[in-house]
Amino acid sequence: MYERSRRARAILALLLAASVVVITIDFRQRQGGPVDRLQRVAIAVFGPLQQGASAVVRPIGNLVGGVTEIGSLREDNQRLRGEVARLQARDRTYLDVLGENERLRGTLRMARRCGCRTVGASVVARSGSNFELSVTVDAGARQGVARDMAVVDAGGLVGRVTQVTADYATVLLVTDPTSGVAATLASDKAPGIVRGRGEQLLQFQPVRAGTQVRRGDTVVTRGYQGGVFPAGLPVGVVERVDPAGAASLVPGVAVRPYASLGALDVVAVVVDRPAAPLAPPRRQGR
Repeated sequence: MYERSRRARAILALLLAASVVVITIDFRQRQGGPVDRLQRVAIAVFGPLQQGASAVVRPIGNLVGGVTEIGSLREDNQRLRGEVARLQARDRTYLDVLGENERLRGTLRMARRCGCRTVGASVVARSGSNFELSVTVDAGARQGVARDMAVVDAGGLVGRVTQVTADYATVLLVTDPTSGVAATLASDKAPGIVRGRGEQLLQFQPVRAGTQVRRGDTVVTRGYQGGVFPAGLPVGVVERVDPAGAASLVPGVAVRPYASLGALDVVAVVVDRPAAPLAPPRRQGR
């Protein structure tokens, strides 16, 4: 036992002495010496082995690192998606409010054309019946709305009020088959009646035979004492003129409404308007 311990100490001392000698030789050895050549041989032999081992181990390390980061990447991805959705929703809300504000301003400008006092309202429902084309607005008797009041939007005439509750009203659209509006051609004041046909286009029926109607003519409301609609509100533009036939002395005139009847959201109810001027009295002969 004692001999084995002495032998181990002797071997340790020998290895230490050899290490000191090698370090000293390497320190003093010039480039190109035996030790330097031995180091080069070792690098040439073991370098490719180290490179191959690194090529095998590196992807494994990257994979392990990527796996540990998946949870964090998913959280970041979810957070970014939520942020994008929030920004898109805010932009849509801003654009919707901006568009609604602009349409309301246009509606009020339309009402001022006739010097009328109006009440703004939003469309809250549309008629689900095929027998009546109407909308419900959130303005009623509390806001001064009554039956047979005209309703406009930024484009022109929408219709008239037919039913009223405390805070809501039903508006019959000009496209309804039961709707009739006293109107004139803006160019020559030729009178007529605009009627709904239950579709997108209206029908203008001139009162006088021989009335000349052209495609592109503007049709506006005609005011009279006791009438429902103020004078001068735009109704639509003549889109098609069919010549008078044997059964009728007046042409068939199709009018496209100016109002956005298919996408109504903001309207104005005419609650007060200037009185229509009375016709001047005829002079009596002497």
